[in-house]
Amino acid sequence: MTARWVKIAKLVGPGLALGLGPVACTRENTKARGDEEVLTATRGDLQEKVLLTGVLDAAHSVELPTPRTEGWSVAIRWMAEDGAVVKEGDPVVEFENAAVLQSISELEAAAIEASSELSTARASHAVGVAEKRFAVVTAQAAVKKAALDAALPEGLQSPREYRKANLELKRSQTAVVTARDDLQSETDGARSDEEIKRIAVSKAMRAYDAAAAQLSTLALKAPKAGIFQVGTQPFEGRKMQVGDNVWPGLSVASIPDLSAMVVNGSLNDVDDGRVQPGMRVRCTVDAFATRPFMGTVRAVSPVAHAADRKSQRRFFAVVVELDETDPAILRPGLSVKLEVHARLAQDVVIVPRAGVDRSEAIAMARGVDGRDIELKIDFCTAQSCVVSSGLDVGDKIVAAEGRR
Repeated sequence: MTARWVKIAKLVGPGLALGLGPVACTRENTKARGDEEVLTATRGDLQEKVLLTGVLDAAHSVELPTPRTEGWSVAIRWMAEDGAVVKEGDPVVEFENAAVLQSISELEAAAIEASSELSTARASHAVGVAEKRFAVVTAQAAVKKAALDAALPEGLQSPREYRKANLELKRSQTAVVTARDDLQSETDGARSDEEIKRIAVSKAMRAYDAAAAQLSTLALKAPKAGIFQVGTQPFEGRKMQVGDNVWPGLSVASIPDLSAMVVNGSLNDVDDGRVQPGMRVRCTVDAFATRPFMGTVRAVSPVAHAADRKSQRRFFAVVVELDETDPAILRPGLSVKLEVHARLAQDVVIVPRAGVDRSEAIAMARGVDGRDIELKIDFCTAQSCVVSSGLDVGDKIVAAEGRR
């Protein structure tokens, strides 16, 4: 927010009036050189007070960030009203979920297909293993038969039949070994194929569960009771709106903690150094002008920033922390006037600003006798200036038109 600075002075000290009127020093009714007014330097205290405007905000808030989605951004579909009072668990923001619903449907189909493939593979492998196991049993039976034939003494059968029986026994024994190897290979292959398909099912289910969980994150609920505060669109400097595309991690809203409040103000770059951390501030909320709040400048940004991308004016961010707050009336976003108690000069020579010419590099004044007086000025308020050399208490100067 653009802040317009106005400098005012308050005089405190012996013999000086209090307030904001032109009372920094004596203005005499006598005239010198025609209609020129005579001004008299006095001694007292002068404090510079800097006025600026700011916006009330919570010192701490619970942020509501945009959830992570598969795409780069997601659109806001619905949002609670800015400033609405919400309870813990109340829905506050909903994001567009059409893409996620489509993804869930596709992932569900993929998971069903993977499960079906696993079931089919299990059935097929069961048949294959059963066939190989039957082949082993068959081969073992053939070995037993061949062993009986080969067990007959050589004298009870012809040499040819004896050799044939022993050859058949060896062939049957080899067939058993081969059948067992085939069974082991079929079992290992089935186990490996089923493991691959189980992994595919698990992967498909995880993707489906992740999409389903993502769907739930697209509906934000209030993490605590409080005031719902809509976030700011970072590129356009306005409140978030329904239809805005936002990216994961960007805060779209917050629930402020009203127990500690700050005021965010702006310091024009030409006034760099006028406000410093630790200075006391009188804060007046526009909506409750009769009840001021005191605070302290906690931070001034080290670098000035433009108010927006098109503006040439630059400002330092000023953060003022309130000493106390009232959650019943103070809300984030309320405009506040800040009266910063800046420089204070005590027991110094003070002269009305109307008698000081600061149009050149050297401050000058003109005495009632017409001579020019070179002055050394510490600082000036809207009405008065602190003079460190050039004038003393009781010296008189002329208030001339156009002097600054």
